[in-house]
Amino acid sequence: MEDLLNPESSYKVILFAVGVLLFFFLIFAAICVVIWLRRRPVSTSPYTGMPLRRALGLPFYSEERLIRYLGSMRQYDNRLFSLRKAALCRETGRLFPDCVTWLDTIKLDWSFLQKRYPGNYVSWGSLTSTQQDAVMAAHDSLEGYQTDFSCPNPSPRLIDAEYAYAKPGPLYVDVNTDILLGWKIVPGTELEVLIVQKPKKRDY
Repeated sequence: MEDLLNPESSYKVILFAVGVLLFFFLIFAAICVVIWLRRRPVSTSPYTGMPLRRALGLPFYSEERLIRYLGSMRQYDNRLFSLRKAALCRETGRLFPDCVTWLDTIKLDWSFLQKRYPGNYVSWGSLTSTQQDAVMAAHDSLEGYQTDFSCPNPSPRLIDAEYAYAKPGPLYVDVNTDILLGWKIVPGTELEVLIVQKPKKRDY
């Protein structure tokens, strides 16, 4: 009884009670923030405007083919990525690495090209035939890239729907370095991955 009447003991009890209340308040606030973030509009595909989905959960066959395809390249710029952090555009089959946040939400915009490999990219279809010939001469091969049906608008984000849905997806060229960044189909699947290709006999 004397301990409870002691001012110092009462002060400790009050501090403890305030600490407990603050702890539960912080937990409640954190839950509210997470719920709010998860209820934000779902990120959409830059090409179709349709909601993206998590790439995790792809059929085993498709995942195995993806691993084989990227592994066969043995290139640092085209190394295997985690499907846990990747998103999938269901309409085109295109995979976007590293766009799933720690809150398990998808965040993607047109900056994905620069994040994939920095450069000043324009659409293959916006180049003149002379420029296209020069780019092809700078590479051993453009096999697998979309060179037959490409949007004439230079800016990647101004792509027309008819080109956005073409398979494989668009090819982009860095006009300063001739580096290619374009979609290629993973053999045996409907999946597409963004592949970097550098000109021959150049170091970057």
